[in-house]
Amino acid sequence: MELDHKAREAIEDIINRREGIHSIQAQLKEDMKAVAEYLAVKPAQVARLISLVERERAKGDVLETERGVIRAAESMIPVAPADQTS
Repeated sequence: MELDHKAREAIEDIINRREGIHSIQAQLKEDMKAVAEYLAVKPAQVARLISLVERERAKGDVLETERGVIRAAESMIPVAPADQTS
């Protein structure tokens, strides 16, 4: 396969954009770590929060659905008497 000048430029452009994406992804990861540290939680919790907000913004009703799932899970957990301690 021979590459002419136009094809080489297009490939170089793709390579440069991919490098930029990787750089942005690394910065986002560091930003999420910083927010997690500030909130005293794990970065995975921040990622989950961000994911929920993005999904809610994109299609709506995600948070209410999550609440429903949580309520269902809670209803399956037996309630311990108040005088019992773990």
